[in-house]
Amino acid sequence: MNDKTRIVRPGSAAPGRGQPADTLAGDSDSTVVVQQEFTGANDHPPVRGAEPLTPPEALKPGTDPTVLSPTPKQHAGLREKATRMSGGVPVDLAETSNASEPLPSGAITKTVIKGRFELDKLLGVGGMGAVYKALDRRKLEASDSEPYVAIKLLNDDFQQHPDAFIALQREARKSQTLAHPNIVTVYDFDRDGERVFMTMEYLEGAPLDKLLREHADIGLGPEKARTVFRDVSQALIYAHSHKIVHSDFKPGNIFVTSKKGAKVFDFGIARAVSEGGLAAKSGETTVFDAGSLGALTPAYASFEMLKGGEPAPSDDVFALGCVVYELFCGRHPYNKVPAEKAFEQKLRPGRIKGLSRRQWRALQSALELRREDRTDTVEKFVQSFFVSNTWKWVLGGIFAVMLVVAGVGYNHLQQQNSVEQAKVKAELERKLQEELLQRRIADKKEAIARLIGLSILTPAWERDLQLELKEYSELNPGDEAFPDATRRQVSELFLAAATGQLNLGNLDQADVMLNGAANWYGVSSQAAVIQSQLARDRESLRARLEAERLQAKREAERLHQQELLTQRRQEAARKQGQIDAVLDDMEGALTCGFGMNVASVGTQLSHLAKLDSVKARQIRPVVGAELSNCATRLGAEDPVRTEPLLDQFRALLPGYQPLRDFKLDFCGHLSPGSGGRGDRYSCHDRLADGSLGPAMVVVKGAGGRALAVGKYEVSNSDLEHFCRVTDQCGVLDLRAGNFPATNLAMANVEAYLNWLSEETGYAYRLPSEQEWFAAASAKGQAEAADRNCHLKYGGIEKGAELVPAQAGSSNAFGLVNAVGNVQEWARATDGELLALGGSRKDPMSRCLTTTKRLHGGQADALTGFRLVRDVN
Repeated sequence: MNDKTRIVRPGSAAPGRGQPADTLAGDSDSTVVVQQEFTGANDHPPVRGAEPLTPPEALKPGTDPTVLSPTPKQHAGLREKATRMSGGVPVDLAETSNASEPLPSGAITKTVIKGRFELDKLLGVGGMGAVYKALDRRKLEASDSEPYVAIKLLNDDFQQHPDAFIALQREARKSQTLAHPNIVTVYDFDRDGERVFMTMEYLEGAPLDKLLREHADIGLGPEKARTVFRDVSQALIYAHSHKIVHSDFKPGNIFVTSKKGAKVFDFGIARAVSEGGLAAKSGETTVFDAGSLGALTPAYASFEMLKGGEPAPSDDVFALGCVVYELFCGRHPYNKVPAEKAFEQKLRPGRIKGLSRRQWRALQSALELRREDRTDTVEKFVQSFFVSNTWKWVLGGIFAVMLVVAGVGYNHLQQQNSVEQAKVKAELERKLQEELLQRRIADKKEAIARLIGLSILTPAWERDLQLELKEYSELNPGDEAFPDATRRQVSELFLAAATGQLNLGNLDQADVMLNGAANWYGVSSQAAVIQSQLARDRESLRARLEAERLQAKREAERLHQQELLTQRRQEAARKQGQIDAVLDDMEGALTCGFGMNVASVGTQLSHLAKLDSVKARQIRPVVGAELSNCATRLGAEDPVRTEPLLDQFRALLPGYQPLRDFKLDFCGHLSPGSGGRGDRYSCHDRLADGSLGPAMVVVKGAGGRALAVGKYEVSNSDLEHFCRVTDQCGVLDLRAGNFPATNLAMANVEAYLNWLSEETGYAYRLPSEQEWFAAASAKGQAEAADRNCHLKYGGIEKGAELVPAQAGSSNAFGLVNAVGNVQEWARATDGELLALGGSRKDPMSRCLTTTKRLHGGQADALTGFRLVRDVN
């Protein structure tokens, strides 16, 4: 119950369904579902209407808070002390009507569910939600000696799933069906506002994963191990007899009690099986199947589960084998390597010396990686482990004799009562079939009503509803009114949604909703009215967009003409200044420095041309060489200040080829690793129109050569100029200018890098893996504490959304957000595309400079890039 967990959202790949299992190898005990991690012992989820209560009486030092069970009398005393001050007068909290008003300093807010269950403390986190110890007020009022229950609340991420309520109902129903001493008893499930919960028996003891951690490499001892083995195997045998496979069996889902043995819990993703596949002959079509979310624990999932196969009891046999192996020796048989990786690596579990050859063979067979080689049922596994072959023969003989005796008695009884039994049997079968049919019809109506109540109006929701209606018609073909009324109701839902979308201006969505309404119940008069309004709105939108386009085109042309006029005026002024300037000494005028008066050199050349045109032609290359050398020296000191001088040099001698080909490196003056000293140690290349390119810092690349790396992740603002000039961005949304550019395909990135290279004259590219790591790690500096990675603890939450590319502190080399925010593209040595540094959705513990993933280059919301170029 203390497993670290992760969310697999719709559209994401679960292990075995498109996502490599080795991406989860670091969390082999984690059930892949939940996004948050609970570490506090007294965390409470926020609930509307929570009643503020005074804290429980202080625990004595050394008391284990998980096993305290105060008597009703003690709780009555606590309740009398639960007061708050209102104008200096103590007020009974049970009578306080406004529970949402600010609490006085020192007050503790306890969550109360359904006005009945007071959450006392967090016990742990499972695949679908958190489990709390809770006081049942009804039991307290009845003076029950055991007033506590365990209550399971869906976590925020799982609760956002449209079928969250159905998921918990399915778990409760499965657990209530499995009434067994070694399965945790489930009382009920319910909802309180947006909170969906399930109540279970409260147990004293410890989860098995905790006990195994305390006994690592040694196990629990032979007797304790056998006892736990027997208990949990009986639970699984019972579940399998009801055609339910647990599907997430592991130490974290086993609770070893102090008095009631070991118990199995968390059937939240249990799957129904039958001879014809998943729920094929169970007599019930389940609207929601939690297993479809891809929830499993890689270290304990069978090879077939990781590959997305249909569930079978042998999947639980494999997980049980792993648990039994840990019970006896304290280690996982495959060192928690997922089954498919263990199969590829040809791993085999080591022999446990304390087991007999018979027991070891039984355990080996349960741990086989392929289903065809593995023991197919838990019952056979238990029998092979605990029962010797000698007793099998003896018991087999006794059983054969008993069969002979029983057969004689049965034949005699059958001869006497065959006619009467046949009549009774036929009548019972008829009644049972009729009752079963009516129950199935009622269940199907309930499922259809529940789906309509959800009103999600998505294609998946429609498919589910169509399937339910089809099955209802097959069960009750004589009832045409109910399906007809249902289709009319669904059509009205789509029409209402179409009206809402139309009012919001979402014309495409309104059209989709109208089509949905027509598909369900044809075109009504109301739909025709909406369609007419939709056509008018579309025409109005088209006219407005065309007017805006023409206005933008005229404005762009005006600005272009204004820019051309400004350039011509500047050129005329510069030339006139050169003509009017007079200098006496050309050598003095050519003294290299940022304060050079280039215009005076031009004036002197003009005078020289008037005096001696041949000499003027001879001296011009000499002047050009001096100016080229000067540009080289000044550029190495300060390229930004050198840039305007270089423009003047070129204007002075426009025909001198070395000056025309001279390339000023705006990053060449920076020493590698200096970017962390401040903004003046960063650089910008110039685009063709004179604007600045992305900010860069200089680091040491492969072979010690200098490398210019983007100081920030490339942002939407950086792409805006490229998109406007080239019109190659299509439907990219660049409105969030300061945020990292995401949802880009590799074709977009390469087009931008090529355009930037053409604009600046430098070859921009994606960094190699080694270049990126050298820049991001900054000589082994630890990752920044404020990196934008996933963290949710108490009131602190990070990674919920992207932050601006320039937000956050830089590393020692000056790179900002090298780790977290968006993962960044880079090239591996073999040319494969990688995503490095983690993203905002990666947990803080795995959001590092060493984090990397293979990437296909497709557009997604979590991947951006940082550009590099070589420094001359």
